[in-house]
Amino acid sequence: MNEKDERLLTALIDGEADDGERRGLLGPVDATATLSASLLKRHAVLRALSDAMRARVRRHRAPRRLSALPARPVQERGFEREGRERAGSRNRWNLRLAGAMTSTALVSVVATALVLNLARSDAGERLLVSAHLRSMMSPHAVDVASSDSHAVKPWFSGRLRYAPPVEDFAAQGFTLVGGRLEVFEEEAVAALVYRRKEHLINLYVLPTKQAGRLAPHGDARHNGFNIAARRDGEFTYIAVSDLNTTELNEFLKLATAPHG
Repeated sequence: MNEKDERLLTALIDGEADDGERRGLLGPVDATATLSASLLKRHAVLRALSDAMRARVRRHRAPRRLSALPARPVQERGFEREGRERAGSRNRWNLRLAGAMTSTALVSVVATALVLNLARSDAGERLLVSAHLRSMMSPHAVDVASSDSHAVKPWFSGRLRYAPPVEDFAAQGFTLVGGRLEVFEEEAVAALVYRRKEHLINLYVLPTKQAGRLAPHGDARHNGFNIAARRDGEFTYIAVSDLNTTELNEFLKLATAPHG
């Protein structure tokens, strides 16, 4: 960006650019051009900062005796003019530096928030897959082994703070194996185990308010295992398996459908 564009950008930020200058600087913007996109982002960030500063700045009215004084032209000496030019140059550089620092700070804040969100999401996926792996490596994947939902559901009574819905979908190809307790972040959760041919499915059923960061938004995949989640209002259902995503979501539709 040349010095003229810098001056126009400053005028845009301060709201002092006329329509012609605004079109001259921002008119020929190409959405695919990296420089133009960068210029627009910089303008938006610095304008927002300028507006925020203007909203908070205190304005003071000049004393009457000062405003009553006649304006007198001051003859500027050579060294004074040179000092003023140097000061103006320093001020322009400081403004550019401040703008760059502000943009960098804002980008850092946004990037940090994104990284933290991704880290929280990834932590939930690791917990789910780790629990699934432990169940598969254990000689007993369930604490109560039964394909009868009327035997599995009462087993959770007194062991959990809630009563999870338990259904068998053997007619649709998903056979109930049994249930067990799982602990996530110091909270006991109902884990229902189903079998689809050679694949085991762990279905974690917990109150939606308790799901927190555990449930991914939509489908996820971690270390070769698929994770799918659905909510029906009261409960959140999270299925983990090496079964393909299509069949895993078919299973979740069955699990979250109203049952009489």
